[in-house]
Amino acid sequence: MQHFFIDQDVSGKHVVISDGEILHQMKHVLRFQKGDECVFLDNEGGKAKGIIEVVEKKAIIAKLSEYENSGIPKQKVSLYIAISKKPATFELILQKATELGVTDIIPLLTERCQVREIRNEQRILTIIKEAAEQSERLILPKMSPILKWKNFIETKPEGEILTGDARMSDEKLSEMKIDKNENINMVIGPEGGLSESELADIHEIGGKIFILGNTVLRMETAAIAALSIVLCR
Repeated sequence: MQHFFIDQDVSGKHVVISDGEILHQMKHVLRFQKGDECVFLDNEGGKAKGIIEVVEKKAIIAKLSEYENSGIPKQKVSLYIAISKKPATFELILQKATELGVTDIIPLLTERCQVREIRNEQRILTIIKEAAEQSERLILPKMSPILKWKNFIETKPEGEILTGDARMSDEKLSEMKIDKNENINMVIGPEGGLSESELADIHEIGGKIFILGNTVLRMETAAIAALSIVLCR
């Protein structure tokens, strides 16, 4: 069943959809008609089943039922992701990270980043939203502004700090003991990886460096594999 994040309370009896983007998707892409069903999400843990009652030129009216609220997860899983050279690589990582369940996404500027800015932020936000709807998440991951490496080290996020390196590691990620109740901060470097000084910074703030296997992985493969191991254990 199709899911939609809407900026409305979904605990009532009806919602009126007038947002142009959602309206276009419902009317012209999915071709919703009276009687069709979907799920509406409020991005605060609440969801409700919707049955289309009225389809107009500038609005769709849906009747709501079966409301439930799971609340906001207590554990944060943050992805600190270096800005990649190719936008498609960055977009793929954020899409799959969203599907896997990360709660926060923080673009990171590291020593070996060849690109220093996000070129199409609106496109990225759309990719994240669509990935969350497709994977039936209740809450969208929070997308933060770009963070410089120096600021990342100085602010030191709470919880486990993990990063991977094929040549310098403490142990395999699959064998690391990670408290399921503690926040997880996954750091993924750019093409070429983190520098030796950046890896030393990770150890300096109490982080751990892991290895995924016996091969050197591309940035996107490493990100997806690492998050899968941590989030699906």
